[in-house]
Amino acid sequence: MAYFNYFPSISYDVRGDIKNPRIQSITNVLQRVRKKMNVINASFFEQYFITDGDKPETLAHMIYGDSTLHWIILYANYMTNPYYDWPLTYYDLQKFIDKKYPNNRNGIHHYEDEMGYIVDLPEDYNPDSQYPKIITNFLYEEELNDSKRTVNIIREEYVQQIIQEFKSIMSR
Repeated sequence: MAYFNYFPSISYDVRGDIKNPRIQSITNVLQRVRKKMNVINASFFEQYFITDGDKPETLAHMIYGDSTLHWIILYANYMTNPYYDWPLTYYDLQKFIDKKYPNNRNGIHHYEDEMGYIVDLPEDYNPDSQYPKIITNFLYEEELNDSKRTVNIIREEYVQQIIQEFKSIMSR
């Protein structure tokens, strides 16, 4: 299924010139479907751990035999931006951190107590103690990235139902 084939068309002035408009019918790529999946039964999903190099398209091909169904993986995990919602490779993560924290990738981002809560550094802080734990910029970003690695995959027997629902919503 070609994802954008089911999006509605809109009339759009492709020139943007008020005195000389040129109206064409184009696909409305801004149309969004964000229906909350009201699924209680966990058997609807399988969990998958994303490793470096995995992409939604390669997973869709591996799991469903069709790379164009990558949108189902994103849909199941409420992902709207594949660049920021999908985990970065370790190499890309390092580049991202270096850009976000220039010359300070190992600088202190924050401190955490034994429960993982962010805390202020106490005045009587002992650097030899285990807590509060120092969280560097790198560790903070790495943990955020790693939290994106476990995704829900809709089981293959439910995919056609999701596609039909998507078509129905987009044709309204």
